[in-house]
Amino acid sequence: MATHLPLYVCLISLIIPPFISTLAQSDNYIIHMDLSSMPKAFPSPHSWYLATIASILDNTKAPTTTAAATSTASKLIYGYGNAIHGFSASLSPSEIEAIKTSPGYVSSYRDMPVRVDTTHSSQFLGLNSVSGVWPVADYGRDIIIGLVNTGIWPESKSFDDDGMTKIPSRWKGECEIGTQFNSSMCNKKLIGARFFNKGLLAKFPNLTISVNSTRDTDGHGTHTASTAAGNYVEVVSYFGYASGTVRGIAPRARVAMYKALWDEGVYTSDILAAID
Repeated sequence: MATHLPLYVCLISLIIPPFISTLAQSDNYIIHMDLSSMPKAFPSPHSWYLATIASILDNTKAPTTTAAATSTASKLIYGYGNAIHGFSASLSPSEIEAIKTSPGYVSSYRDMPVRVDTTHSSQFLGLNSVSGVWPVADYGRDIIIGLVNTGIWPESKSFDDDGMTKIPSRWKGECEIGTQFNSSMCNKKLIGARFFNKGLLAKFPNLTISVNSTRDTDGHGTHTASTAAGNYVEVVSYFGYASGTVRGIAPRARVAMYKALWDEGVYTSDILAAID
């Protein structure tokens, strides 16, 4: 099997709860735009998105050029270029209605809170350790698995890089520093770590994130990452019972964690940014 495989992104299944109506006030929206409609005068999609937002703002809110630019920038949360073409922004009811008439507008929806669900086992996937895709793929050697979840606990033995070869040259990600998380916590197994919470903070501007980094404070991300790609860990038991070696589905795969699910809340705009 070829070793030069593409980067795969695994998003653990999510359930979006029913929408509950709120008061008529600014809220966060995800807007899908048709990139082919972008005028050639704009140097980048990002500048087009900013201009689109600026065009629907009430001029009385921003009487000067500087104030207008500040007001526009404060509205924009993320610009997306891979998962979708478009952006997320904090808009009032009248502003979201106005943006629907903007050139290039495709669709929009309110940024919704989500919650994590569960994962399934290798038996559910029908994997066989003797024959088939599992052993043929050498248990995921040099595949890069990107997980969007609650983060990761880098000290877990499942993410030691024993037996791992050097990081593939095609990897272009990064190990982002933050609260209780520095770049040295990444290795040849855990090769990437980033976190996204601009959507959450746009929704709750006065919110304090307790651990503002890729470090897992919930356990779900660490669990799913080790289930997907945990390295071999010997002499593991459940309080002395069922002693043996544990491993993930692809113990020789690399892990890149993108934290977008927080104890303080989870919003689609952050998940979309992580995927992007």
